[in-house]
Amino acid sequence: MPVKLSGFADEISDNFVEQLEGLKANEIEYIEVRGVNGKSISVLNQEELDEAKKLLEQYNIKVSSIGSPIGKVRITDDFDEHLRVFDNVMNAALTLETKYIRIFSFFVPANYHLKYRDDVLYRLGVMADKAAQKNLILCHENERDIYGESPEMCLDLMTHFNGAIKFIFDPANFIVGKFTPYPDAYNMLADYIEYLHIKDADDTGIVPAGQGTGKIKEILSDLILKRNFDNFLSVEPHLSVFTGLDKLEGGENKLVKNKFKSKEEAFAAASNALKKILKEIYDKK
Repeated sequence: MPVKLSGFADEISDNFVEQLEGLKANEIEYIEVRGVNGKSISVLNQEELDEAKKLLEQYNIKVSSIGSPIGKVRITDDFDEHLRVFDNVMNAALTLETKYIRIFSFFVPANYHLKYRDDVLYRLGVMADKAAQKNLILCHENERDIYGESPEMCLDLMTHFNGAIKFIFDPANFIVGKFTPYPDAYNMLADYIEYLHIKDADDTGIVPAGQGTGKIKEILSDLILKRNFDNFLSVEPHLSVFTGLDKLEGGENKLVKNKFKSKEEAFAAASNALKKILKEIYDKK
């Protein structure tokens, strides 16, 4: 397939080796690195990054993006301190040989987006300039309660930065924020999508791709068949693991929607759901 599959393998295990083994088991060749051995990618020192790189080479897995927490702090928090974290994240991207860094656009008080717009744009602009000096690309993810929560606010960021910051489309995050991923958000933002986080949702919570209201098949069909999209799709399961499932009986068992006994099983279900959708799409080409 022309598209490239990646994943948040810290949802398989905290242990980085087990993450890589899980990706290999699911035939996924890239990782969006967020957590390594129980630590955020943003706090790893050079020795830890070098060890992670050796393991990536050993397992022949490349890094699609740094799944950083940058911008996932309050807009009123100290920016200089956040920039120090950002410097560490950029070093992680350079060490692990990826050009992409996932970011957010800061938590703002409800209904005060316009009041803090200038502050958000200033901070993102400073970071975008620093990243560009190192040939790195910042990619903004839509997320509940940040400035770029709604499709309209995401569009505001994309038009303002005019390519200096790219967009990560996350259908489930729009659903959780009470927005419609498709056609509304997609039609507004399709021209700016750099890559996608693949998770779906309905009114009960996060579900595998195609089982919610995110219209993931419709979104990917348009991107792939009409726009020749060939970049990363990052599997981000966010599926609950129910360790006591085998102790339930009869009707109670059937009430458990996500019947996963382990993180490995949940990740495989999310991965297979995406692969099923992709096969249906590519069979039409």
